[in-house]
Amino acid sequence: MKKHRADAWDAITRAAEDAEIARALAEPAEEVDAGLHAHGLDPARVRADGAALGARLLADRERLAWQVEAAEALAKDEARTSPARGRYAALDHDALLARLALAKSNPRLSAPVAFMFRNHTPEEATDEELRGMLEDLDALADPDDE
Repeated sequence: MKKHRADAWDAITRAAEDAEIARALAEPAEEVDAGLHAHGLDPARVRADGAALGARLLADRERLAWQVEAAEALAKDEARTSPARGRYAALDHDALLARLALAKSNPRLSAPVAFMFRNHTPEEATDEELRGMLEDLDALADPDDE
């Protein structure tokens, strides 16, 4: 119930903000200038500062566009792998090792499994490491992968 109230309040707030923005945009330039003068501001300076800010924000947006793309790719990858999370939570150490041995027998996965254990043996890995490895292998084995 609280979520519905919060959603309703957010919608009302957004509508009020949108109405205020529309009102301000419809205000004649002379009235805007008079209001700025009344508050001790120079309208030409305010416009110049606003234009400079807009230019900086656009430059930042272009410069940092790779971060948006990276975040979208990460979200897509997490959405793709999220069903696998917890898939191996109930398995004990021996069952995890058995799954890894099975993966190692798969020609497509044998090299990644060998790489995962280049510094230690499977028996030395923690259960959490083994679960993470199995989830990674599931992603590699997924035929729907792009």
